[in-house]
Amino acid sequence: MGKMFEALKKAEKERVKLLRKAGEDPAVLTDGDGEVDPHLVAWFDRMSPISEQYRTLRTNLIGLDAEDPPRTIAVTSSIPGEGKTVTALNLAITLADDKEARIAVVDADLRKPSVHRLMGLDNQRGLADYLTGSVMLEVVLQRFRLPNLTVLTAGRLPGNPTELLSGKKMEDLLTRLSRDFAWVILDTPPIVSLTDAAVVGSRCDGAILAVKMRSTPREVVREAVALLGKARVKVLGTVLTHLHPVLKDYYYYPYN
Repeated sequence: MGKMFEALKKAEKERVKLLRKAGEDPAVLTDGDGEVDPHLVAWFDRMSPISEQYRTLRTNLIGLDAEDPPRTIAVTSSIPGEGKTVTALNLAITLADDKEARIAVVDADLRKPSVHRLMGLDNQRGLADYLTGSVMLEVVLQRFRLPNLTVLTAGRLPGNPTELLSGKKMEDLLTRLSRDFAWVILDTPPIVSLTDAAVVGSRCDGAILAVKMRSTPREVVREAVALLGKARVKVLGTVLTHLHPVLKDYYYYPYN
């Protein structure tokens, strides 16, 4: 693990150097403005009821197997707009409360990525660039504002996302991350219309399904679970999103 994090210290300088060499300004974010989105309530207000629910989610995940809990977790939803990315990031931030644990977030939604925007990070290079072989992993790993939380954004959108995610290099990446980090949380596309979540989830310890309360039809959720099962993805549980607002722009996410 030490070699990975020694490399990370040098990675930021190398990343900036490469961006400048490519004629890109590293001070300008692709889509974000450098600000953390307020929906990441686990970052802004750790004493809120919502943050407490994420701590419950963390406890439930560990409780699935106290000796060997799932460590690589894909987060998906049935359809767009259910809050999967917000769920994934709040969970990762909550896991990072354990200062002794190294947490990695991977934006594996190579079609409509939003991790970089919500976390206020650079997205000029990322997962897709690494998988196509154009950059080294250490160059595209970024640190969030928590020292033990590392993020791999999606990068420039490829024309063949499913092929990249199902390739050997993605498999090797997950093996490496699971070795160097205590938890790896992957944001993936919705499962019903795309196969990407099934491809990624089948290589993880399991998947969490985000379900928008009083919105997503039951039959659609059943289809999503069936698709995950068909791909041999272990469904660890569901997170009900948008149950009711307790604070402006914040929502309650209980684990079921």
